[in-house]
Amino acid sequence: MFRPLSEEHLIDEGRVYCPVRKRDVELDLCAGCRWTTGIDLKVNAPVVRCRPESSPVWMMRPWL
Repeated sequence: MFRPLSEEHLIDEGRVYCPVRKRDVELDLCAGCRWTTGIDLKVNAPVVRCRPESSPVWMMRPWL
């Protein structure tokens, strides 16, 4: 139905938030993840782009 959008997560001191693990992880671990679609280090605020398999939390309906 809807194609999941890539999420952007800021890199801070070599760590980045992982939506799959629900916590901060080392950038090396994130870079090797199969859900990572891109890493942009040449901007003012470096980011990691990923597309996790599950739906974002805001789309989940806990009552179902």
